[in-house]
Amino acid sequence: MNRLEGRVVLITGAGRGLGHGVARGLVRYGATVIGVSRTVSELEALAAEIREAGGEIDTPSVDLSQPAEIEALAQRVIERYGRLDALINNAAILRNRPFLDLTAEEFDETIEVNLMAPVRLIRAFLPTMLAQGHGAIINVSSRAGIQPFENETDYCAAKYGLEGFSFSLAIELQPKNISVNVVSPGYRIKPTSVTAEEFARWPEERRAEYRDPIDMADAFAYLAVQDGSGVTGQRFNAFDLAERVRQEGWDWTPTPAPSDAERA
Repeated sequence: MNRLEGRVVLITGAGRGLGHGVARGLVRYGATVIGVSRTVSELEALAAEIREAGGEIDTPSVDLSQPAEIEALAQRVIERYGRLDALINNAAILRNRPFLDLTAEEFDETIEVNLMAPVRLIRAFLPTMLAQGHGAIINVSSRAGIQPFENETDYCAAKYGLEGFSFSLAIELQPKNISVNVVSPGYRIKPTSVTAEEFARWPEERRAEYRDPIDMADAFAYLAVQDGSGVTGQRFNAFDLAERVRQEGWDWTPTPAPSDAERA
């Protein structure tokens, strides 16, 4: 469990859901984790949980819809750690509302957080990855990145864009020894729009319908050590990839897991 020892990994949306579970899992692999979120109380809860288990995590509060805050985050990370080995773009907004019920400002905010924040984060950290000679970028998508859904026009627009951007960028960065991969969760986890406090108030039987996303951490750990000479330009079902890693270890070259469309 020390595969990520000495590596610095940043994950956005770490206060809840998938980001919270993956942050906990990556710390177990020995990574120095920077968990980013907008909600201070959720970051404090994450930090307390990890430190109680003997791990360390840095938890800056950042509004990813604000470009200036992204720039400040990059400066903080580079000044404090001098490197970034893996960037996991996970933060997202999901409103589930009809198009005409969304204000223009709400639609724009979804695009800013779900698509433009990953673009800006990559732009901010890419010079560091290029200078150190390697890096891994993992962009979290969903089934909505390959399949349209009612009441998700803003979300689908952002996720479709994120996937196209990712695969194009992978081609560009592979010769520079930087990997770019896309993951979709692969099983039902708490909706990203639901806070930890709201989730705790749900009836136990309803909460039991959702799995702990820490089960996907093995997939993110595996992709976090890839570079341009390894696995890049692929789309994975995170849970299937995590299971393969658990069953077969790290010394194999995976073929992409079936896409969500192929599994449907």
